[in-house]
Amino acid sequence: MMPSASALSGTTIWLTRPAGQVGSLRAALESHGARVETLPLLVIEPLPLTTSERQKLIDLDRYDLLFFVSTNAATLGLDAIAQWWPQYPVGILNFAVGPGTAAVLEQRGLTAHYPRERMTSEALMALPELRDVSGKKALIVRGVGGREIIAEGLRAGGALVDYLELYRRAAPQYDGKYLRKLMREAAPSAIVISSADALDNLHLLFGGLPGWEQLPLLASSPRLGEHAKALGFQSIALVEGATDAAIISGLLSLLGHGASA
Repeated sequence: MMPSASALSGTTIWLTRPAGQVGSLRAALESHGARVETLPLLVIEPLPLTTSERQKLIDLDRYDLLFFVSTNAATLGLDAIAQWWPQYPVGILNFAVGPGTAAVLEQRGLTAHYPRERMTSEALMALPELRDVSGKKALIVRGVGGREIIAEGLRAGGALVDYLELYRRAAPQYDGKYLRKLMREAAPSAIVISSADALDNLHLLFGGLPGWEQLPLLASSPRLGEHAKALGFQSIALVEGATDAAIISGLLSLLGHGASA
């Protein structure tokens, strides 16, 4: 049975990814009849390369393992690499945290290793290609800060680890009147959340408004679900991953009505 074109009719979905990263998901949800509101909860600010980071790029062929922790890291990282390496250096194993990040690498003609079931740092470190990293040199491409699971796992296995931090995550600025109007005129059936930073910013923006605890969240991992509970959110559903397909499937399962053969 396939979902009908009106399976999400009457629902309002808030998408919270950074601006420019919701086009395909929005179109797919609208094709199922949903009303879609975009409320970016993260601003990605690219950072200029430091002397140290430029040297890491120049010496890229000295690394054995290269990790991209997000689609932003993959996009900005590959752009930076291309400035120094018109032809990608051979012999590097490339890793991504999930299929969305892997797709960015694959679009550039690179092979990406990534977890196929759970899209987490822990699942990434369980890949067979990372069972023996002793003596390997690894570079983790990411934004400023973030979880240390990958680096800790690599170092525990005897690898040498460097970071290439190419961007900063910032909280967006929204007028309180706009947020109250959005709540009043486009109350969400579900708010799609795929990062802890976005979740924190949602709490920062709406935490002072009446009824914020009941905002209906659709979180892309159990870890995000637990984080939402800790912040005080009370209406939380989970989907298996942050890909468009996983989110659409989750929303159809949670909110969909009607199907056709």
